[in-house]
Amino acid sequence: MKHRFGKITVWLSLVLVLAVFGFSQEKKEEPIIALVGATLIDGTGAAPVANATILIQGQKIKAVGSSAKVQVPSGAQKIDVAGKWILPGFIDCHIHTGYPYDNIQYFTDSDSLATLRSFHILDMYLRSGVTAVRDAGSSVESMQALLAAQAFGYIDSVRLFACGNLITVTGGHGDGLRGVSAVDGPWAWRKAVREMQKAGFGHIKISPTFTLEEAEAAVDEAKTLGLRITAHGGGQSDTTPTTMTRIAVQAGVQCIEHLNEMEDDVLDLMAQKGVYSVPTLAVYRELYKVKGVPPVLVEKRHWTQSMHETLFKKARERKILMGIGTDGVGGFMKLYPGLYFTELKYFVEMGVSPMETIVAATKNGAVILGKDDELGTVEAGKLADLQVVVGDPLKSFDVLGKPEVVIVGGKLHRF
Repeated sequence: MKHRFGKITVWLSLVLVLAVFGFSQEKKEEPIIALVGATLIDGTGAAPVANATILIQGQKIKAVGSSAKVQVPSGAQKIDVAGKWILPGFIDCHIHTGYPYDNIQYFTDSDSLATLRSFHILDMYLRSGVTAVRDAGSSVESMQALLAAQAFGYIDSVRLFACGNLITVTGGHGDGLRGVSAVDGPWAWRKAVREMQKAGFGHIKISPTFTLEEAEAAVDEAKTLGLRITAHGGGQSDTTPTTMTRIAVQAGVQCIEHLNEMEDDVLDLMAQKGVYSVPTLAVYRELYKVKGVPPVLVEKRHWTQSMHETLFKKARERKILMGIGTDGVGGFMKLYPGLYFTELKYFVEMGVSPMETIVAATKNGAVILGKDDELGTVEAGKLADLQVVVGDPLKSFDVLGKPEVVIVGGKLHRF
């Protein structure tokens, strides 16, 4: 009996120790950062809020509103941003961070160098107020390395939503390049999607020339696996007359990259099915300047920059949701990070208001990523991805690209 009571005493002591230890190990409430006094453009398209206060706790926005309505708790880290402007972090929906800068680099490239090049681009974007990108095709190994480095906390960077290898057919757009899988037939396309999901990616990009059966297989598999899927819109690998964008939309992709040659009824179908667009106008203008558009498109199919602009206007008329993307591959990689802000200005040139353009760069980008419940706007409960700039961006986009403060997931970066 005495031995039994002794065992009970030991167990009770152990339980007490564990309870005390557990109590002492309770997670302390995360500190609060308060941004106070700036004018807020929240990304929804609503009118700016003067003298705003934003409370950030952990990775998320705790509260946001006018300083008269949102009180700063005692003990919060208060950052005075009076006279400045706060916006959501920008999103680039189409970039290839791992692509080499020229053909010579391509033939001497490696996955390790591509990884460093990608990180360099992401770092430039962080310093420019772009806090999320969708990489629309870079080598699997470099994308996996960056995502793992972010997960382990080895690097501070912007959010990376990677497609891994884009999927095309033998001889199709991109075949032979790094970051491309060239396969044929519906089952091979379905398997290629599974391979990218297995590799850890949440986005898929398909590229012409594909059949309807191949595109449908990729879309069906992507949606079965809970992946987002987009398609390159037409181009040199398209058929004559053009069919690739039509096939991609019929197959059920969620987004079309570029506004390339297509009939009006394809735009109608995009609007009807709620398919998004990433126009990438600025890089096409650069391509035409250096005669980088394939001659067959210019001479035989009469491509001009005005063709892309006309399609842009028609897409707007149909209220097709558009995001900001750059696609500055090859020599145009040297235009980063400025190419992003050139694209913003191009939207304004095309008659889009500055406020609507900011929405395209933030809220619309999050919608295209399928992350609008977490990103794209400065609202309570969303991830704290935002930037502080000096000057009114509604008067001039020249104030963008050089933020004083960038916050990604609640982590503060001062520049």
